[in-house]
Amino acid sequence: MTTPSPILPSTRLNCGFYSRAGKACAHYVQNGGRIRNIEIHSQLLLADPIQINPPPTGPREPYPCREDVEGDLENLWTRWQQNHGAHIRQALRFLFAFCREMERHHNGWTPWARVWIQHLQSQHQQDIRYRYNTLLGPRAQQNNGYCSFWKPHPSIDASVLHAMLSEACEASNPSISHSRRAVVVSADLLGQAVVIKRYAPNPKQWKQKWEVSRARRAWASSTLLEELNIPSIRGLGWLEHYENGLLKESYFISNQLPPMETLRVWLRREFSKMTPSEKTQFRHQLRNEIQHLHRHGLAHTDLKCSNLLVQGPRREELSYYWIDLEDLKPDYSSRRTFIRNLFQLNGSIPREVPLEQRKAFVAGFRRNFPFSTSPWLLTFVQRKTAKRLQDEINRIQGA
Repeated sequence: MTTPSPILPSTRLNCGFYSRAGKACAHYVQNGGRIRNIEIHSQLLLADPIQINPPPTGPREPYPCREDVEGDLENLWTRWQQNHGAHIRQALRFLFAFCREMERHHNGWTPWARVWIQHLQSQHQQDIRYRYNTLLGPRAQQNNGYCSFWKPHPSIDASVLHAMLSEACEASNPSISHSRRAVVVSADLLGQAVVIKRYAPNPKQWKQKWEVSRARRAWASSTLLEELNIPSIRGLGWLEHYENGLLKESYFISNQLPPMETLRVWLRREFSKMTPSEKTQFRHQLRNEIQHLHRHGLAHTDLKCSNLLVQGPRREELSYYWIDLEDLKPDYSSRRTFIRNLFQLNGSIPREVPLEQRKAFVAGFRRNFPFSTSPWLLTFVQRKTAKRLQDEINRIQGA
């Protein structure tokens, strides 16, 4: 028999709900109940205090077995996450409110909660890494030919798919973006509007022989983000072309997103119009998007404002969409990747953003990266930003 779980209302809940629910569940447990038996009716959820029905029928026991409570909490969190899209921040609010109320009768609940939630996060990040590597798969072992997968038509021959992709990229379709390493075009493929990204071979030949293609990395990342309900482009397939055992080119096929603009373009237009409170709110929103990847154990190694698409009717209701997913990988805790992200972002935001705003943005990462408040960090980031800008100027001018 499936144990009942709290029923959340269809309306969006504020953060205070999870704190009140944690406190109410603690009272319920202290009076002899079990969290697994809780049914919270939707019409009582927004009452203050929250009412839990039916009342507990077991013997009153203010110090329940923590192993039982831990199992009940994990079951509750899993159900909320699956059925209602709750995320880790909401779980933390609920858990610590529950533990603070339990500590009124017995000490040690909050330290236990911190250790337990860290264990859950670590286990979740390990699962994400395993899932990513499973989706990525091994490098194709062949000298010549094609290796592909296309979700709408899994049985299509790889050589036929390559011919269609090559024709689409070489046709007069206007390119969305063009660089030395990749070309992005929109096209119609067997009656379906798609975006095709063709990757040039790695200039280092030894990597052509050993690396998994960027197209397949983009496919694995897009599938993983879709499973995690993180907005991004949705992959439809990939193709790899080998000659003499070397990866010569690869293609990543994704769906077309509705009209959006990059965060870089949006900031150039909107930043000067923002009030101080809107600038602070935007800073928190952008940092939360990055930390949301970190909580899943992921990091974007090319974190520029041009790799984030935004859409929203108002500044405070922006939706973010990740692109360039071949640079997304399980590497969130790397100090080198974090610092690289900082000077990538620093060089891609408008010059109008003052130094104080940049410092405040970086300081918000101090929980995971304590050195983010160090004075040397911003100096190093500014120096690296200037060097990257000069390198780009030299490349454009052919120096």
